[in-house]
Amino acid sequence: MHIHKASLENFKGFLGKHEITFNKGINFFVGNNNCGKTTIFKAVEFILSKGEKASFIHKNCDNNQDVSVEIEFRGDDIKRLCEHGNLKKYMSYIIDNDDGSTSLRILRSSKSDNITQDKKNKILDIKNVRIFNPNTNQFENPTGIDTTISELFDAQFVYSDSKNEDYQDFGKTKLVGKIINSITRNFQETEVFRELQEAHNRAFGDEGLIQILKDIQNKIQSVLVGQYGDAEVEFNFGLPEIDNFLKNGNIMLSDNGIKTNVSEKGTGMQRALALSLIQVYAEINRESSDDNTEKPILFFIDEPETFLHPGAQNKLLNALERLSNSSQIFITTHSPYLLKNFDKNKHQIHIFSKNESTNKIDRKEMLKLFGNSSPTWGEINYCAFGVTSAEFHNELYGFLQSIATSDDRENYREENFDNWLVNKGIPQTKRYNRLNKDGTTRQEEKTLPTFIRNIIHHPENTHNQFSPEELTESIKGLMRILDQTNSRNN
Repeated sequence: MHIHKASLENFKGFLGKHEITFNKGINFFVGNNNCGKTTIFKAVEFILSKGEKASFIHKNCDNNQDVSVEIEFRGDDIKRLCEHGNLKKYMSYIIDNDDGSTSLRILRSSKSDNITQDKKNKILDIKNVRIFNPNTNQFENPTGIDTTISELFDAQFVYSDSKNEDYQDFGKTKLVGKIINSITRNFQETEVFRELQEAHNRAFGDEGLIQILKDIQNKIQSVLVGQYGDAEVEFNFGLPEIDNFLKNGNIMLSDNGIKTNVSEKGTGMQRALALSLIQVYAEINRESSDDNTEKPILFFIDEPETFLHPGAQNKLLNALERLSNSSQIFITTHSPYLLKNFDKNKHQIHIFSKNESTNKIDRKEMLKLFGNSSPTWGEINYCAFGVTSAEFHNELYGFLQSIATSDDRENYREENFDNWLVNKGIPQTKRYNRLNKDGTTRQEEKTLPTFIRNIIHHPENTHNQFSPEELTESIKGLMRILDQTNSRNN
């Protein structure tokens, strides 16, 4: 099961309605800061835990407008997941799709709805998670228990500004605690734990601490009886729950033979530990789910490249790639290294931007401009991050020239290819000062792409120059021709 689609209305930076479709593998979110990339993470958190309308609604909305998030889960395992616990009440809410898969539509909204459900009137608001009923064509609240939704899926969030201590906490609701609890379920049945129980009884029982406290226990009882009547006072120090032992744990790292608490390590090491933990957690969860009933884990990772060397980023991406075979992953990133192995069949890119009033999202399904040579660094930086470069200009120019040459071998000549560009709609408006062998120059009329290409290829000729704006204009012109060429071929 994976998140197939998310619909946001007036949620944080997204004014109005916005719909985003996701890949069930790795989803990359790229774009400038403060454009809403991590808002998608917050939208999933909003579904899981209620909050106040004022905390989530877009700043330009008035009191009459509402904020809402709807998520559609899709997969062929939804029915199997809903056969257990409180999720059984979701069974009649499962939607059969035409492609053989099934869906569940989950909504949280500040809009107050008065509905009739099971012949009873109900008022639903932001405190209620709602499930779409395909039989009644309305959103309902089948369990009455808001936390039921957390039984459907497990979401793990790693934010770039998170306190790394969150990933060193051994509490049973924390990541390390979940890992330890998942593999120590039978520990209380072992001989070692029974010996601990016996030792605890000797230390804290009648022959131990209770004996020491017997006098104070009797004094309390005497006062209590004298003032309030017959009563017995007895101290009891039962064996703590195993969770109480585990939550006092910590992680030590050894470096050059010296053990150090991980909290004393650098931020980079602590973040690397957090990323390692989520990978191990997913593996253990997968191995322990022999009957495929374990709820899926979705990972939301904010800028995983932070504090990581490019080589380490490549290793991390390979690990996340393996993890995506069983878990859906969402990544915000500013790093081209994480996109170098982009696979259009398993990955998806969403480019976030912002105008004066709202965030926007543009979906890029592939980075395959140059066939088997893609994605190149120039292509990644331009398509994903909007960065123009001489390298990308060279790649586009050369690729189009190879296409033109396949039509006519003479197009390998500069003059012929420049005329080919003219026929594609790019005018010859630039005067290129060609350097002669005797050191003099002569002017030639060229298209802007050929003008820039010659400057890049002949740095010894210092009689020409182009501006960043001209580089951008030229790349856009070449991209337009490439799009036209691909459209005809398809």
